[in-house]
Parts: sequence; C-alpha cells; structure tokens
Amino acid sequence: MSRLDPVSSGEAAARLEACRLFDGPVKDFWPMFARTCAEIAGAAGTRVVVQAGEEWKLAAAWPNPRDFPAPMHGSSFQALAKQALHEGVAAATAGEGQRAGLLLVALSTGDTNDRCLLAAAIAPGGQEDLAEAGALLRLAADTPLLYQRQRQLERSKRDVENFTQALEILAVTNLHTRFLGVAMALVNEIATRHHCTRVALAWQKGAYLRVLAVSGTDNFEKRMNVVQKLEAAMEETRDQDEEIIWPASEHAEVIVRDHQAYADMEHVPAMLSVPVRVDGEVKGVLLLERAEAFGEFDALALRVIADQVARRLDDLRTHDRWFGARWAASWRQGLAKFLGPQNTWWKVAGIAGALFLAFAIFVPLPYRVNATFIVRAEALAHLPASYDGYLAESKVRPGDLVTAGQELVRLDTSDLRVELASALSEQRRYAAEAEKAEADRKLADMRAFRAMQAQASAQVDLVRYRLDRASLKAPFDGVVVEGDLRERIGAPVRAGDVLMRVSRLDGLYVQMEVPERDIDLIAESETAQIAFTTRPEDTFDVTIERIEPAAVVDRDGNFFVVRGRLQNNADWLRPGMTGVAKVESGHRNFLWIATHRLVDFIRLKFWW
Repeated sequence: MSRLDPVSSGEAAARLEACRLFDGPVKDFWPMFARTCAEIAGAAGTRVVVQAGEEWKLAAAWPNPRDFPAPMHGSSFQALAKQALHEGVAAATAGEGQRAGLLLVALSTGDTNDRCLLAAAIAPGGQEDLAEAGALLRLAADTPLLYQRQRQLERSKRDVENFTQALEILAVTNLHTRFLGVAMALVNEIATRHHCTRVALAWQKGAYLRVLAVSGTDNFEKRMNVVQKLEAAMEETRDQDEEIIWPASEHAEVIVRDHQAYADMEHVPAMLSVPVRVDGEVKGVLLLERAEAFGEFDALALRVIADQVARRLDDLRTHDRWFGARWAASWRQGLAKFLGPQNTWWKVAGIAGALFLAFAIFVPLPYRVNATFIVRAEALAHLPASYDGYLAESKVRPGDLVTAGQELVRLDTSDLRVELASALSEQRRYAAEAEKAEADRKLADMRAFRAMQAQASAQVDLVRYRLDRASLKAPFDGVVVEGDLRERIGAPVRAGDVLMRVSRLDGLYVQMEVPERDIDLIAESETAQIAFTTRPEDTFDVTIERIEPAAVVDRDGNFFVVRGRLQNNADWLRPGMTGVAKVESGHRNFLWIATHRLVDFIRLKFWW
C-alpha cells in the first residue's frame, strides 16, 4: 500500500479547524477526525484508540478498521504507546515484511484520566516519512480538546438562551392567576416562539392525562377522536418519562407508536412532547407540532421551560379547585374550633373510626350468601332425525312458543316417495309371479315369490313409517330452546342427530350453586333472592325446596346444588337463564361479615 501525498500546512490547518468547529455529536466527530488526520499526513490508515485497563480499545478508524497495515499488538506496541503518552509522539519504522511504519500521537481530550492515542500507518515507513507525518499530526493533538471546549461553549450559550426564554415565558404566565389562564398563556407563547402550528398541554386527572389547553383554541370537544389520539400520545410520553421527538431517529430507543398514529391521522410533519415533572413525578405533558423537524436543542429548551412552569401550574391546579374541595377546607376550619387546629382531619378520622367500630360490633345486619344460578326445566324433549336424509323445512326458531302436536321440522321425503313407489311395484310384481306359479302348480316357486312379496310389503311399511316420521312435532306445550335450522335448509342429516330441543314452561325451577365454604351458613335458610343477568334492576323471591346432599366437583372449587322455586313465575322466564342469587343467612354484625373469610383462612393456614 503506497503512502498518500500529505496536504500543505495551510490546508491541514483549515481541515483541523473544521474538526474543531464541528457541531455534531461525539460519535460523528471521531470518524471525521481520523479521516482528517489520515488525509493531512498522507497515511495509509488511521486509528483512534483509548486505553481501558491494560488493553487498548478502538474508538474510530479510517478507512477500514480491519485493514491496518501496521502492527498494533504485543509488548513492542505497549512500549511504543507508553513512550507516546510520555513524550507526545512515538514512531516505529517498518520492519522486514511490513508495509508501513507506525506513528503514535497522544491526544488531549480535556480529561486527565483519559489516555487516547492516534495511530497512523505511514508507508513506506522510513524515518523521514515518520518524522514528517509526526510534525503534521502534532498539530492535531489538541483538536479533540478544542472540540470539547467548543461544545461546552455552545452548550453554555444555549443554556443561557433557554433560561432567558423560560424567564420571559414565566413573566407572561405570571399575569394570570387561574390555572386555565396560565395554561393558555403558556401554550400560546410557546407556539409563537417555536413557530408551532399547535401546542397542547395535558395535566393529570385521576389516573390519566387530559388535554386542558390548546394554542389558538379557547374551546374544544374533549371527546373528539383527535383529542383522544393526542392524549394517547401524551400518555406514551408520561409512561416513558422522557422527551419524544417524532419522526424518531434510527438510533432512538423510545416507543413512538401513538405519536405516529396521531401524526398519520392529523398529517403532522414533526412533533415534540416533553413531560412536566413535579417532585420527580410526571404531572403533565407539553406536545408541540410544526412543519420543521425538532432537534435535541429544541427538546432541551422545552425541558427548561417545563421545569420552570411545573411548580406554578401544580400549585394553581391544587388551589383552583371545584366547590367540593373548597367546602372540605371550610369544614376543616369549622371543626378546628372544637377539635383544635393541629391534625384536625386525623382527629375527625379517629372519632369516625371509633363510631364505625362500635357500629360494626354492636349493630346486626342481614347477611346473605352469594351464589350463581341457572333456570332449569322439569322436562326437556330432544327431537332427533328419524332417518338419513335432508332438511326440508324449519317452521320455528329458538324462543318460539309451541303447542303439543305442532309441526316443528320437516325432512325431505322425495327419496322416500321414490323408494315407496319402487317397493309397491316390487310388491305387485311378486304377487303376480306368485299367482302365476300357483296357476302353473309350481308350489316351490309360489312360496318363494310369496316370501319376496312379504319382504317387499315390509319394505313398504318401513318407508311409510319413515314418511310418517318425516315431520317432527312438539310432544308437549313449551318453548324451543335450541335448534336454529334456518341456515341448514337442504343440508344432510343423519339418523339420531338432535335437530331441536323443546322445554316445558311449567315446572321451571332455580338451581343455585353455593360454594362449599358457605353451605353451613344456609343450612336453615328457606328463602333467597335472585337477579337475572338480563334484568339486573329487578329481584325475585325464591323459596328453597332442598339442598342436594353431595357436593359437585368443579375446577373453581366444590359447590352444593340448592334447588328453589320462584314464588311468582313470569311469562318471559326461559330455561337456561342465569344470574346472581343471594341466600338469606340470618343476621351478623358488620365486623364478622368483613372478617370471617380472613379468619377462616387463618384458621386453616395455621392449624396443626
């Protein structure tokens, strides 16, 4: 690999000056610096290495970190690196079989703990080549230090600008004394200074954020879809507790799904959302929209503004309260006259707690055991298909009331009628053959034909029996509870398939499922109340008839079946309806009601 021609001193100084004035991030500075050093020294390759313990780690390289023609390992390199750190520069000429000599230059970064070297591969690597390149690269030794100081200077300038801007915005918001007034002044001022099309402020209300102020808008509908999407994007910022810039860079680790959904819906080119923190907790979020993309410095400026206005917004939100909160403060002042100004609410809570404890111990309350129930029927008829065939007609649907003998379903009889005609024809043919054999005095043939005639007659009876069973009729008055066949017309059915179920409406009863842990509490109970899932606003009285003696095993725990009868049947009552039942269990005090399950658990847990 041949050595590149070094640039002139003036051009080298210009390129190094460009590195010193570079305003990009550190991760972009080092590759740029390595390339610049390679160009000004005419090196075949350069590397920036940093010492970590006893090892040297690669920070940047040009052009290819894997292709470096000079050796950088072993004790000789360690000795050379030590010399470079001590003297500022060290060089090793190209040995036998090596393509380039190695030049090490110590770099200044502003941190005394950092040990950083610039390694340059100089080809062909003679003493004069290394001396010439070293003289040029010595000019670059302080470039990282100057770059860091330039960044610090720029950061200081931006901090001053951000604090100045924050103070000016505070001066505008201090003209208002109500929370909404301060919030509107804040979003309008930010929108003007940052050239935003919209700025919104959301504040914590309960467990969620709610948009309270939008720049340029006095009133807005909080249930609008756009506001809900905006709140979702702000919730995304609060959940991650950091600034979110959208469109996000490819190296960003934040989640921007809700930001992207809102931007797609509103066609927003760029967004920036900043959390507003009070005592380390996110109480609100500022979200900015504009045509130009936001950068890291914009986020920093908004962070300063948010930190400065957070406390005032929180105080106004606390004191600018609804009348209930103001009433509570007034009651506290009145109670303080009797109980003292110190710890008034604690004293009120103590008195209220004592009264409540007395009530919980000495006042009996009706206690009822909770259970689930289902309405059952005394009789439930299954109507199966009598033969293999096809569904021709369904005259009812689930929920229809039917009477005894009413036709419900009809099967297709076309094939059976053809089979009947064939069987009748066979019957007549065998009868004629039998008569002919009798006339010819062929007794054996006659008996055979008589037997085949009987077989054909039996087939005719079978087909007629099936024809009679082609129509499924209701066995009693009731209601259809299962079997919606309207979409199966023409579909094949097999003999024995249950096509429809019919239940009686008289004799309905309630089957309650009481957990095993509560069965002893209702052993003497005679009544209960139920509420149906379809009609939770109404309750119905139930008379308990019996309790099944054996428990039913269930994956959620064993339960006992309690059978009861509704005292007043309703026309709309149907089998299979469910709901919640409450079985009367006498009177208990509130303390027992609240703690008996815990007491039972402790007894079982610590029993030995």
